[in-house]
Amino acid sequence: MHIKLLFPFLLPILFGVLLGCQADTSTKKNKEIIIEDTKVPDGQSKVTKDKEVESVTVHESPKNVSFPSEAVTYQYKVTFKDGKSIFPQKNDVIFESTLGDTSIVAIRSPEGETNYTVFLYEYNNNTEKWVIDGFLRLQGGTGFSNKEGLNLPMDKFNALNLEIPKKNKKIWVFANEKEIVTIAVYNRFPFVETNNPEKITLTNKNEAYVLNNNFLYYLDSGKLIVVSGNTSKQNIINLANSLPSVNSAFFPSPKEK
Repeated sequence: MHIKLLFPFLLPILFGVLLGCQADTSTKKNKEIIIEDTKVPDGQSKVTKDKEVESVTVHESPKNVSFPSEAVTYQYKVTFKDGKSIFPQKNDVIFESTLGDTSIVAIRSPEGETNYTVFLYEYNNNTEKWVIDGFLRLQGGTGFSNKEGLNLPMDKFNALNLEIPKKNKKIWVFANEKEIVTIAVYNRFPFVETNNPEKITLTNKNEAYVLNNNFLYYLDSGKLIVVSGNTSKQNIINLANSLPSVNSAFFPSPKEK
């Protein structure tokens, strides 16, 4: 069984605004989902300029997959109009930020050289599978330069965000052609940290925990904030230090609009 979802062409707009109807799969778990008309902002990249994307298919994860970064290599299939289909490979995974049964995975998409896909994962203990709750697709670029007070590691970027109300999950994604960073907000949930994180204190006095030098998390007003990216540890910390209270109506922007 599969479900077809037809999406209009999506343009990235400034963060702080709900940016469009990216794929929310939270009510369609363990089913095949096909998304057609999948052009991403800013046209086609070098890799796909002669290969137009026909569809993106999200498959069910196999059992006994330990990590979501492994699951995605079985789940995310890009089909081109010439009939060729490609799954991401292990070396396409940019980062994985996992806390307990929740994870963020960013990949370089088979759609093109500067195309990214960011997945929100949750582990289903009943099926023993990693399930995609939702994902964002965008092309790294230079569409925006106004950071609105955020200490982003890039001067120009593209940006999208996704909210999954039923899961109380939000994520903002910022990317240029080389770097991608994400800011995610969850309701606080219990998990066991086994990777001996580095404890630091942010400028907002919140205690944060740095893992694998590419993501950190902290608690604020009953919310869990996760900052991730393929940038330096200091850049991740700088970005977290620039965030306002999670209760701000303008989060993640520290500036009122």
